[in-house]
Amino acid sequence: MKSTKHDEATPEQQVELLLSGLAIGALWEPAGHGLTYMKTGDREVELMVQQDNAESAQSRVRLGILMAKTGWQVKEDNVQIAPSENLSPQQQYMKEQMKRQEIAQSTWKCTNPDCGCLLSAFPLEDATWLLVGQDKITDDEGNEHDAEIWAVNITCPVCSTLISMEPLEFAMLAGDDLMMSYRTPKVQLEALDRNTIVRMIDSNPGADNIIITGSFCPFSGALLPPHVRGAVVMWKGIGEEEE
Repeated sequence: MKSTKHDEATPEQQVELLLSGLAIGALWEPAGHGLTYMKTGDREVELMVQQDNAESAQSRVRLGILMAKTGWQVKEDNVQIAPSENLSPQQQYMKEQMKRQEIAQSTWKCTNPDCGCLLSAFPLEDATWLLVGQDKITDDEGNEHDAEIWAVNITCPVCSTLISMEPLEFAMLAGDDLMMSYRTPKVQLEALDRNTIVRMIDSNPGADNIIITGSFCPFSGALLPPHVRGAVVMWKGIGEEEE
């Protein structure tokens, strides 16, 4: 098959490349269109959310035709119409993040077809982070760099199916609180925000349970996932009682 650069491809080829590269359950939000799709099958997507304005309605029709031309089925049975609001870019971003998380927590299910347990019901606090390989990425200046490829494994509490997720998907599902903590076999690390750091140091200036993380766990020597590195964290031994 002849490869086609994304920026030189036709609209049909761009959509095909993008959708075929998504994992089932992944969300697609074409920029500036006010639409949120979820990939639900090998050649199927479902429109989850549409902004309540004329531009989004027009985009819904155009993208639906475009995807149909490339052989993708678009389901539109349960579309949520979201009211348009005059929000700042930051407010709009936060609202979109909350909507993504709501969709992930209410629709993503166990990959075992005989199960159907929602991923949000999994014991996400017991997730295991694994370094699965290296890849090359190119920065804006055209320079290549090595990049770590991580996966997050979670286990279904109903049928024990092991599911491997991309870190961004897991973050969307689990939310900020779980992404602020990390458990190793020996210790629990919890990232601290600025106000918490100030309060803890003011109340206990000699606190020895607060550290700054690097690339490796200071207790086990294991490589830490990227989201835990360079953070001020409070550590606690597994099994220790809270003071």
